[in-house]
Amino acid sequence: MKKKDKTPETPVTEEEAPQTAEQPQNTGETAGEQPEEKEASIDEWRAALETAVQQRDEYLDQLRRSQADFQNFRRHNQTARADGYADGAREVIAALLPAIDNLERAIAAGEESPLLEGVKMTLNQLLESLKKFGLEEIPAQGEAFDPELHHAVMKEASDDPGKVIEVFQKGYRVKDRIIRYAMVKVSVEE
Repeated sequence: MKKKDKTPETPVTEEEAPQTAEQPQNTGETAGEQPEEKEASIDEWRAALETAVQQRDEYLDQLRRSQADFQNFRRHNQTARADGYADGAREVIAALLPAIDNLERAIAAGEESPLLEGVKMTLNQLLESLKKFGLEEIPAQGEAFDPELHHAVMKEASDDPGKVIEVFQKGYRVKDRIIRYAMVKVSVEE
């Protein structure tokens, strides 16, 4: 067993200073004997072991919590980055919708010519590019009116109420989020 070292608790004076070889030490011990030191008992060792085990468990718990916090931090950052990317894509697409509307109006108002064919090709290419980012047109013409998808700006009496009669402006969504509601005329009961 390990013996504890004894260290003086008070400063050493000249009288208590170790004696040189010329002056024999008067401690009452015989030559060759070492002063006895108190050995640690089994109970003290058990208490020290229990303390060490508790400390180890606390450190392990702290490590696990730190690792879990770091994993949560990484997951949160990945989600925030993905959400930021999706929000940016929706904003860009929403900013391009007026240009798409103007190209569709130009096609509707134009006469057959090579220039009109070029505008159609440009519109199709733009829509195909935006579909890669999740752009979808909200179906409206002839569909049942859905206030979650359509914005009714006019109504007209009809035998078939609750249907979209005319689309004034197309609606679009990107994946699950609507970026513009379809502006429509709805049929109502007479």
